Amino acid sequence: MKKQFIRKDFGLAVATLSLVLTASAWATEPPAAASVSEELRAALRQHHEALKQHDLKALLALYADTPTVALMGTGPGEFWKGKAAVEDTYKRYFETFKAGSLSHECPEATGAEDGNGAWLMASCIMKDTTPDGEPREFGLNVSAVLKKESAGWRFQALHFSNLAGDDGPPEEEDAVPESEAAPGKAE
Repeated sequence: MKKQFIRKDFGLAVATLSLVLTASAWATEPPAAASVSEELRAALRQHHEALKQHDLKALLALYADTPTVALMGTGPGEFWKGKAAVEDTYKRYFETFKAGSLSHECPEATGAEDGNGAWLMASCIMKDTTPDGEPREFGLNVSAVLKKESAGWRFQALHFSNLAGDDGPPEEEDAVPESEAAPGKAE
């Protein structure tokens, strides 16, 4: 009977010891989502600073050295492929605000790097002054695919979007029910 008692105590001791040794691992919080590297944040910051100064040469230097670069805006038709189209688009943007007046803050960002490729998403608050001298503030969502080149991370594709007008997204009670949103969908 004494052997059986020792075996039970040994089993209980092993179980207790394993609980004690692994308890700290259970108590820790799950790892947070990977934060955006400083290099990717710097690429976005450099883009916004070059845009602020209406520096076309600096903006185009932030794009990958490939003919397939692309820039996309919010609405239909806002899709520009190739460096010449991207260059023309920035020239038009420059006409919409005074040089030096753009400020930006992008508190929400996520992204990841994988070898020579990376992706980045950010939600930014932008402020500028119109050519007529009117100050304005607007939200801007940015997403990008970047390529690692000898000069650093360069944009292969850049997409930005912001709400046009003051409407904002629909309230939940105003949203279209899912069954109406997708005709022909089985319920």
